[in-house]
Amino acid sequence: MLEVSVLVERIDAARLSDKANENSPSNYSVNVSMSEKDRNPQALVLSFTLELTDQPQLARLAVSGIATLTGTKDEIQGALEAPEDKSPPPVLTTIYERIYGLLYLVAGSLKVSHPLPTMLRASGAERK
Repeated sequence: MLEVSVLVERIDAARLSDKANENSPSNYSVNVSMSEKDRNPQALVLSFTLELTDQPQLARLAVSGIATLTGTKDEIQGALEAPEDKSPPPVLTTIYERIYGLLYLVAGSLKVSHPLPTMLRASGAERK
């Protein structure tokens, strides 16, 4: 069975406008960067950055870190392949789910709208 561990190395967040508040509708765009750091037959190590920018630009949240996938070659490959319906690859959804609590707390501390827990599944993400 595939295991994914996520290590957050950096968090960057900014409130970009005094008009931002927690009751504003959540409308974040997502930019994602993932790159391979290391690979062997049973594991893959990816560095990632997820940057969420509220539209209009009221807030920006960014999280960078390392995701380690451990499993068979086929399980790892399956986690990297995006389904044909333009949703993100399963590994990206898993990373987002693991860091969502952190994003929620940071957004609340900045008094800006909270990102949705299903945001990647609902709208897809721009992949680099």
